[in-house]
Amino acid sequence: MYARIATFEGGDNERLRQMNEQRMDDGTMNPPTGMQRAMVLSDGSRRMFVSFFDSREQIEAAEERFESMGDEIPEDVRGRRTSVDVYEVVWEGSVQ
Repeated sequence: MYARIATFEGGDNERLRQMNEQRMDDGTMNPPTGMQRAMVLSDGSRRMFVSFFDSREQIEAAEERFESMGDEIPEDVRGRRTSVDVYEVVWEGSVQ
């Protein structure tokens, strides 16, 4: 498993949440092929969009879709992307 982490500065968490909920509700959410799941982490002024794939090749194949997603969400909502990194998921677990 691999995680692609795109970091953004600025933007509007509440509007981003609303846009994503609306896109999920109306079926217009079009995630990149191969993406298993995703999450957005925020500290209030920065956010990290973490997406999970089975391989680096799937991440590379998804880059064009990620770029087009940037065109679909206004910068004042998504923020300005400052970095993109890829990590191998070495361990994942649930503690209950």
